[in-house]
Amino acid sequence: MSRALLRRFLAPLCLLLALSACQTLPYANDRTVPPVVEVSDGSAERAALNARTYDAAVDWVSRRFYRRDFGGIDWRGEAAARRERAVAQTDEAGLYRALNETLTLLGDAHTRAVTPTQYRQRLRERREARPLMGFSMRVVDGQFIVTHVRSDAPAAGQVQVGWRLDRIDGEPVTPAMASERRPEHEVVFTDADDQVHTLMLPEVDLPPRPGEMHRRDDGVVVLTFDYFTPASRTWLTERMREIAADPPPGLIVDLRDNGGGLLAAVGAALSPFFAEPQPYAYVQNGYMPRWPYRTRPWRQGYAGPVAVLISGASASGAEVFAATMQETGRGWVFGAKSRGAVIASRQLVLPDGGELSIGIRAFRSGQGQVLEGQGVTPDHEVDVTADELRRARDAVIEAAAAALLATPAA
Repeated sequence: MSRALLRRFLAPLCLLLALSACQTLPYANDRTVPPVVEVSDGSAERAALNARTYDAAVDWVSRRFYRRDFGGIDWRGEAAARRERAVAQTDEAGLYRALNETLTLLGDAHTRAVTPTQYRQRLRERREARPLMGFSMRVVDGQFIVTHVRSDAPAAGQVQVGWRLDRIDGEPVTPAMASERRPEHEVVFTDADDQVHTLMLPEVDLPPRPGEMHRRDDGVVVLTFDYFTPASRTWLTERMREIAADPPPGLIVDLRDNGGGLLAAVGAALSPFFAEPQPYAYVQNGYMPRWPYRTRPWRQGYAGPVAVLISGASASGAEVFAATMQETGRGWVFGAKSRGAVIASRQLVLPDGGELSIGIRAFRSGQGQVLEGQGVTPDHEVDVTADELRRARDAVIEAAAAALLATPAA
């Protein structure tokens, strides 16, 4: 074997070993909370930590970003030009604003940084009980409409699905709002008949829920989960076994607020719907040709009709799931076009304890479709209005359920 041929053979092998062996890379995981790096705001120690953090982020992106031309920009040069301003920031919030301004130049939604405070908070939210009032909302037509109330929460029995959230502690509700922790909050809602409801709601520590399942009066089952994680994977496996044991006339998988997650968890979520292994993503892995991720066969899966719901907030793994069901004809897709943010990413811990996410590989759907920048277009586009939601009517779910019930039994 010639040396050139040997190098061509060894390069992908070394890459695979690097990805599978014990790593010195500071990869992030949901099991370990990074230590706090404490420095005084505006101090020399803060400037030094800013420099280490910024330089580490730039270096990791230089080595790992999936577009080797960095989208046509001089990445190193652009990052160097912005370094002084980032290092001069007096606190972690300022540093990460400056760092993300630099990362935004790459034009990749998966490449971004999260402050140490935000990163630790997110880990706790996924693993531990946290203070909540216990209701979920969706923003439609600029209004915050209650779409779900937890039965174990302070809001249960007081807040109704369809109410509009107007104010918390006297302040108008905005997407960026972060309410201060208090024993209880004054929360103002308006119902569909324009009646105002002012409630005093405490925050209590509620455990995280990987998903929600409910069976409608017509028998159709609705599964809703916001991330593809190990916890949602376990939860969904248990629910699919229940569904297989008592099959409904139809199943709706609601991914309208799902931002993605682990690709392996996407495959696990798809597996109960296919009797044979099904390719659901093709990944470009450096020197290696594209290779497929496949579902695993289930002994007893669900063979009934399926609908998947998506929206502009559905991203990454949620788009892969919807595309697989659509391309294979296994299920219909309802709602609005998805976000089109489908790049394999990797997370690393930065020197100050923050998290850096980097888009490291491009991939396609199971049938080779490019989803990045394109998204998934529903088979049935359905508009949702705030007025409908305020009357507790979800037009997307209603359209999907009607289609499922009209499908002849297999």
